[in-house]
Amino acid sequence: MVMSLLQQRLRKHENEHIMPITGLRSRENAPSVNSYNPHSDTSYIDAPRIIELTREKGFVDGDADIFDILEQKLNEANAAQRSLGATIALLKRSSQMLKDAEDKIEAQDERLKTLQRLATRDEVSGLLNRRGFINLLHKEVSRTQRGLNDGGLLVIFNFENLGFIRSQFGKDAADQAVELIAKAMENEIRVSDHAGRLLDDEFVLLLTDTSMEQSLSRLQHLAVRLNKLSLIHKGEEINFNLSLGLKSFDNNDRALDIFEAASDDLKRNRSTKNGVK
Repeated sequence: MVMSLLQQRLRKHENEHIMPITGLRSRENAPSVNSYNPHSDTSYIDAPRIIELTREKGFVDGDADIFDILEQKLNEANAAQRSLGATIALLKRSSQMLKDAEDKIEAQDERLKTLQRLATRDEVSGLLNRRGFINLLHKEVSRTQRGLNDGGLLVIFNFENLGFIRSQFGKDAADQAVELIAKAMENEIRVSDHAGRLLDDEFVLLLTDTSMEQSLSRLQHLAVRLNKLSLIHKGEEINFNLSLGLKSFDNNDRALDIFEAASDDLKRNRSTKNGVK
């Protein structure tokens, strides 16, 4: 609207041949406030500042064109608007890139956790695998040696007829049997205890901060329960048969010695159970 009014005034002045406004002195030639004497200094009035109100080249040329100033301000405003728009667009792109990067890092973290879990967990049972369990056994024995707990009990189970189940009823039936054993073991242990699957038919329990006397009744209950488990597969009941070996430990024992002693006890019990002398 301002530009429209100025254009109207411009046409009016050009038609009437209005002379440029004079009588104003430029700022750079004006005397300072302290030195100016209105009675003696007439040069300030004699040096006019000319503001041109037309774009006609033939008109008196001034040193400040109001239309040039308006156009300059308009261009500056447009440039500022474009710059602001570009900045906003850049911020939006940066925000999206940051979100994409965060999503990518989160996905990578999830994949890393999955890989770490697969590295220490048995795929079928979900229990600790051999590497995961042995590492944990070393840590718990180290805690016992440093006096942070009172020792513990290592129990190794052998699933005697797992191979028979796999050969007679197939892999799916054998996997279901493994899952049942794993679930029963996890349901019978405390949060501080640990369960694992070392081999195809070999499972293990680590009861921490306890002794043989304290854990005996609980262990007997678990052994009875595991041997009473059965699987119904295609209408046929499959009974489970497990043997066990165990070894209690305190701050004088080493992890390898504990594991070997429990394995030897399992072998003796399996031989007795199977009638082998």
